[in-house]
Amino acid sequence: MDVVRKSEALLRQATRRPIREVRRLALDLKRLWRVWVKADTAHYNKIFIAGCARSGTTLTQHLMGCFEDTFVHRAEAKYVQLDLLDRPESNLVVKRPERNHAHLARLPAAIGLIYCVRHPFDVLTSSHPQTRAERRFHTTPQRWVLEYDALLRLRKAQPNRVIVYVRYEDMIARPDEIQERIARAFKLKPSIHFSEDIANPIRATSLRKWERNEEFRTYLHTLPPTFLARLKEFCDEFGYDMTADTLNAGMAR
Repeated sequence: MDVVRKSEALLRQATRRPIREVRRLALDLKRLWRVWVKADTAHYNKIFIAGCARSGTTLTQHLMGCFEDTFVHRAEAKYVQLDLLDRPESNLVVKRPERNHAHLARLPAAIGLIYCVRHPFDVLTSSHPQTRAERRFHTTPQRWVLEYDALLRLRKAQPNRVIVYVRYEDMIARPDEIQERIARAFKLKPSIHFSEDIANPIRATSLRKWERNEEFRTYLHTLPPTFLARLKEFCDEFGYDMTADTLNAGMAR
């Protein structure tokens, strides 16, 4: 049988290769098994990371590499990328692209979803190297509304979908608890704790900067009342406080 001959050849190679290559050969065997032996039933565990810009999607994406047998696609991509990946790992992870809000409601039910959220005041007063020359803050109110509306459309279209929400603040404060929750949701096995990943240090300095920065607070006071009402809706759902004087400043205009 062709599959048997190919598998035996790989095993013979493994006995002659350095230890550092044994894992790669084992993954090659897994790929053979998936493609030739179990092609009719084998499947990937596909995970899509979404959320508004500056809400911790990149940090979450990088930390997903702390799970065993997991491939994390480094470039941002639409969820269809999950169907195009040919990988030996069983778990595939892709992070949403910039205009994901236009497609989120059509996310296939077979794809798991991690949705990152963060206090809107931090999101709206966060800068980004790619847009710093164009505008002071990366996420505009218009972009924030588009992202939130996309989430609402998804939930309306798929009311039974299980969404793993990851609050940025919880990831910073209790990263290993968040890792455990993600592991349970997708049946993943950690290789190292999130808190031990030296390549992706978790820092608390980015939390609630608007409370300490007069420029940020001034900007937040300029937000229109209708937009502040949308923020409050979001904050009420995800357990965020909206400072009374900031909210009232917008409502008073």
